[in-house]
Amino acid sequence: MNTEKSLKENIMTTIIDNDRWTLWKRNVVDKYKSMTDDMIKADLKKNINPIAVCMEHWNGDFNISTLIRNANAFNIEKVYYLGKRKIDRRGCVGTHHYTDIEHLRDGIYSLLELKDKYTFVAIDNNVNKTHKLREFDWNMLEKPPLVFFGEEGCGLTEEVLNLSDYRIEIEQYGSVRSLNVGTASGIVLFEYVQRLRNSKVSHKLQTELCDEICNEQSVPSQLILL
Repeated sequence: MNTEKSLKENIMTTIIDNDRWTLWKRNVVDKYKSMTDDMIKADLKKNINPIAVCMEHWNGDFNISTLIRNANAFNIEKVYYLGKRKIDRRGCVGTHHYTDIEHLRDGIYSLLELKDKYTFVAIDNNVNKTHKLREFDWNMLEKPPLVFFGEEGCGLTEEVLNLSDYRIEIEQYGSVRSLNVGTASGIVLFEYVQRLRNSKVSHKLQTELCDEICNEQSVPSQLILL
């Protein structure tokens, strides 16, 4: 009897130790090593930055996983994407577990419902009437920005460009026509967070967003992965 009890205790200890090791191996900062995925998401929402991103994903683009990773790194509200529902998660390095992700199943029509919530900002270096990223005043936006990124080789569609309230370009100094989505999204999100981190506008939007999130019922995002 004692032998059986001892065996069960050893098994439970091994399971607990393995679970702890699994938590520790995740690609998160030390603060979150011992937390569950849900605990991490809840803690991140306390200081979320009032900005969302949307990527066009019609043909399937590996850059979307880097976009998700960047979204987590700068703790933004949400990642939307259009087009193919299945994505390659390998470049996310686990950040898809802690980031709100939504596939817009109705395509461009889904964006019309988001116009009341966000200011649409398109990132593209090869269109007319753009603002320079380093000169753009994020403080003037009355609503949080939803920033759009195009697919590799295609850029943004005319439909998205026409819906956008602003167009921004990242200044370049070499011969290449554009940066890839992963790189561009990192630059834009860094710029946004730095510009608004200590501003009154940022604080107001962040407070309103955090209050809204805290009052909502928690509904897990459904993400279908390859």
